[in-house]
Amino acid sequence: MKFELEFLDEFIKKECQKSKKSPSNATVPDFQKKQLLIEEEVDRIKKSFTTHLLDAADESRFELFIQHHQAYIIQLANKVSTAIDKEESLRLTHISPGPNRLNLCKLLLIGLEELLNHIENYFSKYFDQDQKIPDTYALISIKEFEEKLEVLSSISLEQKLDKKLSELVLYPIREFVTKEEKQTITFRRLIYMKYLAKELVRLSESQEKKSFTQAVYEHLFYLNFNSFHVLQYATGRIRQEIEVLPSITAQLEHLSLTLKELSQAQVKPYFALKAKRESLKDMLSTWLEAEIHFIEKKRQLTLMIPPGGVRIENLNDFKVKTALSVSQLAYSIRLLKDAGIITNENKAELIRFFSKYFSSAHNENISQESFRSKFFGYERSAVTHIQGVLTKLMAHTKRDE
Repeated sequence: MKFELEFLDEFIKKECQKSKKSPSNATVPDFQKKQLLIEEEVDRIKKSFTTHLLDAADESRFELFIQHHQAYIIQLANKVSTAIDKEESLRLTHISPGPNRLNLCKLLLIGLEELLNHIENYFSKYFDQDQKIPDTYALISIKEFEEKLEVLSSISLEQKLDKKLSELVLYPIREFVTKEEKQTITFRRLIYMKYLAKELVRLSESQEKKSFTQAVYEHLFYLNFNSFHVLQYATGRIRQEIEVLPSITAQLEHLSLTLKELSQAQVKPYFALKAKRESLKDMLSTWLEAEIHFIEKKRQLTLMIPPGGVRIENLNDFKVKTALSVSQLAYSIRLLKDAGIITNENKAELIRFFSKYFSSAHNENISQESFRSKFFGYERSAVTHIQGVLTKLMAHTKRDE
């Protein structure tokens, strides 16, 4: 595919390179003719992009073609901006009278910006949002955001937005405005901040019954404001909410409801403060799941501790020692089950429990398999022995009459 910026590249080298011999107010010969050349070349390039798209046999090649041109347009814009001081950059659209070098450079910047806007609007699928914005565009954007920051700060005070949340939400904009070193902001971040500012104004004008703080907090998940500081703010809020609840069960219910509501929350597709980071919704969901798991374990441990405070590890080691053989013990449990004294329906659970927590006369540890075989296939000798045990028990009860 043909490189379409060769003419503009040569034109900029000739007309806009910074030089002591050619100050910004120097008269440019054939100014109007050169202005017309710039306008015609910009129109030609825009049309050629469309032609290349229609003729492209491979979409991936066209994507590389567009992104290569986008990156080069930004380079050209930065070259031109070296010939324009900061104050003039802020008045880019103001073309003062006179066919001078400054005005010609401004016309070039306007044309290059028009090409970038054309790519963003008509070839958005291929537009590389991670490209750094041109330097002059950054200066103009800073000026715009300075004004927006004043408006948003006033809204925060009027709407009584939580102070900590206000600081977190406005931080990206405030950092962009006040950062002294050279800006390296991308189109993606710029688009995000513009949309964020617009949404904050919209929320302040909405007629919803919920507080402005709650509305902003919930909307940050839709905007995928995936800052770790906002995640920390969200987890802190939830901890404060569950700390005042009267029981572990109430805490679990609150966390489960919060997780359910979060799972149903909408997230703006392909939109994020930090493009390569997990979404705010997913990060908080992971935290909630871990918190629910922790509190659930805590509840289980609480339920397992007997009233006397016996330690769980001691309870696991504890066994009821008997003077019965495995066969006699198994038959005793079967007898209690058949007589309706033990009412558990699940025989497998009974076998598992008694083999684990009981020992026989000759075996400290009884295997489940051995206990099961003796339970279902009891021995005649075991029946006779247990009959004798029952006779002894009857004798003991008569003594206690």
